[in-house]
Formats: sequence, structure tokens, C-alpha cells
Amino acid sequence: MGIIIGLIIVSVALVISLCSLVYILTSKSQKILNAKKIKEAKIERKKILSETYREINEQKKSFEDNLQFEKNKLEVSKQNIENENNLLVKEKMIIQKQQETLDVKNNDLDKRISAYSNKREELIKRLEVISNMTSFEAKAELMKNVESKIQYEIVSQIKQAENLAHSRAKEISNAIILSAMERFKTDIVNEKTTNIVKLPNDEIKGWIIGKDGRNLKTFEQLAGVEIIIDDTPEIVTISSFNPIRREIATKTLEKLLIDKRIQPIKIEKELKNQEALIEETILEIGYQVMDELAIHDMDKELVKLVGKLKYRTSYGQNVLLHSVEVAKIASTIASELGLNDKQALRAGLLHDIGKALDFEKTGSHVFLGVEAARKYGEDEVIINSIEAHHEDVAKKSEIAVIVAIADGISASKPGARNNSIEDFIVRMKEIEKIGNNIPGIAKTYAFQAGRQIRVIVDPVTTDDNDLVRILETLKNDLKNSVIIPGEITITAIREKREILVFN
Repeated sequence: MGIIIGLIIVSVALVISLCSLVYILTSKSQKILNAKKIKEAKIERKKILSETYREINEQKKSFEDNLQFEKNKLEVSKQNIENENNLLVKEKMIIQKQQETLDVKNNDLDKRISAYSNKREELIKRLEVISNMTSFEAKAELMKNVESKIQYEIVSQIKQAENLAHSRAKEISNAIILSAMERFKTDIVNEKTTNIVKLPNDEIKGWIIGKDGRNLKTFEQLAGVEIIIDDTPEIVTISSFNPIRREIATKTLEKLLIDKRIQPIKIEKELKNQEALIEETILEIGYQVMDELAIHDMDKELVKLVGKLKYRTSYGQNVLLHSVEVAKIASTIASELGLNDKQALRAGLLHDIGKALDFEKTGSHVFLGVEAARKYGEDEVIINSIEAHHEDVAKKSEIAVIVAIADGISASKPGARNNSIEDFIVRMKEIEKIGNNIPGIAKTYAFQAGRQIRVIVDPVTTDDNDLVRILETLKNDLKNSVIIPGEITITAIREKREILVFN
């Protein structure tokens, strides 16, 4: 028992000794670690201080360099100012010397003037004594003698100058006009009212006519033209005084002949397609003219009207070619006279623009042209040139006068115009206008110089019993308004179609 207690005491003592030893070791380790950290911190502090001193030195050097650079610049500027100041001082000294010289010359001039005045007074007094006349009386006598002597010469020179001016003006104006006429020559395109369509063979004529004439009737009714199928081999003639309508019909028939399918529905569809294509062609023609004349700021709708002039004639003269010719002549004349040639070019091109509209609207081409030009933003000089080129109103500018002259030059060339054709077109348009004004008539087409008239009656507002009344009204109106040679045949067509579309 005593041994066990002794062992326990020894064990406790041993544990206590070990704990003391561990504590001592831990304390020393902590001190060692703290000493190491303090050493590392000192090293890091020295490193930071070293880098800070280096950056400060670099910035100080940079500042000193910039300061030195600015000082050098200031020195250069200061030197330049001093040089300029020295130069100004020298120039001031030169100016002072020049002023002194000028003062001396002025004093000398004053003395000479004074001496001259004294001598002049002395001479006048001596002359008065010798001539027994005062200076005023001598001056009056001298003027009287001079006037009587040179009066005849002055009148003669004035008369000679006037004659020379008139002669020269006429010579110059003739030269300008001849130059303009020689420089711009355009082909004359005579008016025609028919187009010829060539066929691959005569069997095609039967296709065009169709069963019981159905294709031919549909084509003529929708296109507003007359198709003449006679014994002439491999040829069909399309007739209409309206060139656009005739052109659409011609292109449609040519397309149908290529497809080799001629049916009423196909005819109607192709007519609409060609109508859209002719609109594109008209716009393309208009832009070609704009490129040719270097006009690039005209409204698109006005450009379209210019293109439409290709299909319009006046007294047998193609209106587009005539308008381009007038534009070029007017531009040349304006340029020779030192006026605005671009404005003259534009006014000359647009002077007959109303003729692109008088197929569709009521009114003279002058009135319609002014209306269109004003609508699409043309200036007042252009508008006045349009409305004054036929003397309807007074000309307000030199450009308007030049356009009227150019128009006369273009129209008066030998063979340029044919009055009978124009009279024929006016008569055909008047016939269609009379028919379209009668209630119940949707469309009126005139053919064969007005001897064949076809009217399309509105099937909704009229019935078959109204046809006789409509025909009688049209006959009476034509007798009272238009002279048509020969026998007249009026054909009334009333057709009602119902179309149902569903999915």
C-alpha cells in the first residue's frame, strides 16, 4: 500500500514537471516567433521606405525637368517678344522718317499751289484788261461757241451709236439663235394611231378572235382599242388615238402570243400587268431625260409626267423630243445672254408638261401644266414660263421670254408639225369626253376617226331598257358638238359579272 502511494506521488510529480517543461518551451517558442515577426516587419518597413524614397526622387526629377522645359520655353518666348519689339521700334523710326519727308513735300506743294493761284489771278486780270471782258463773260462766250460747234457732232455720234447698237444687237441675237438651233437637232417622230403586231402564222388570228369572237370582244372592251384583223397575211393592227392605251394593248397581245394562251381571264390579267409595266417604263424614261439634262432635284411625280410625254404628240410632233429640244435651246440662249441657263433648261423641259395630263383631265395643257408645276414645288419663274409660252399671261422674266422663243424655234422647223393629225386627236378626245359625261356610261372609246364608237354601260345603275335612251342622248350630243364625216355606228355594251372568291 505504501509502495502504491509512493508511485502515485512520483507520477504526479512527474506530470507536474512535464507540464512546467511544456509551458517553458511554449513561452520560448512564442518569444522566438514574435522576434521573427518583428524582424520581418522591420525588413518590410525598410523596403517600403526605400520604394517611397525612390518614387519621391523620380517625381522630383520629373518635376524639375518639366520646370526646366517651361523655363526654356519662357526664355524663347521672351526672346521672340524682344525681337518683335526691336522690329517694331525700327519700323516706327522708318515711318517717322517717311512722315517727315511727306511733311516736307506737302509744305513744298502748298507753296507751289499758292504761287500757281497768284499767277492765275494775275493772268486773269491781264486778260480782262486786254479783252475788255470779265472772267464770267469770257466763260459764257467760250461755252456758247463750243456748244454750237460740237452740237452737230454730238447728234451725229449719238445717231451712229444707236444704229450700230441696233445692228449689233440683231446680229448677236441671230447668232445666238442660230447657234442654239444648230447645236441641238432632234428627230421628228410623226404621229400615228395604229400599231402593227406581226403573227407567226395566220392560224393565230383565230386564237385572237376566239370562240364566237369572245377573245376579241374582251380585248377591245378592256383595252379601249380596236383590233383590225383583215386579209393582210400574218399581221394584226391595233388602233387607238390614245398612244398609252395603244401601247399597253400592243404589249399585251405580243405577250399573249408568246405564251400561246389567249383567254378572256388571261387577257384581263395581262392588260393589268402591262399597265403596271408601262408605268415603270414611263418613270424610267423620265429619269433618263433627267440624266441627259443633268437635272437631279425634280419631284418623282413630275419626272413620271415627263416620261409620259414620250407617248404624246402635238401636231404630229413628239412632245418629249420637242420638250427636250426646247430645254436645250433655251439653256443655250440663256447661257449666251449671261442668264440662269439651268433655270431656262428646266422651264423649257416643263413648258408643255400639261400635255401629259390632258388625256385624263379637263382643261388646257397650259392650265394643267401650271397646276402640276405648282403642286410639285416648282418656283414662280418656271410656272410663269409655262403659263406664258402661249401668251395666255404676261411674261414676268427673261427666262419666260427665252422659253417662248425656243418653243417657237422648235415648232417652226420644216416638217416638225402636222395640223391635221392634231385636229383628228382633238376630235377623238371630244367624242370620248361627250360620251363619258352621259349618266350611265362608264367608258367611251372612239375608233376609225370617230365613225365607230363603243360605250361600256354601267350594269349597276342601268338596265337593258336604258340602252336606247343612252344611245339617243349620245347621238344628239355628238350632232350638236362634233362634226364627224361619214356614217357613225355606236355600239353599247352592258355586261354584268359576278366574281366569288373563297378558300
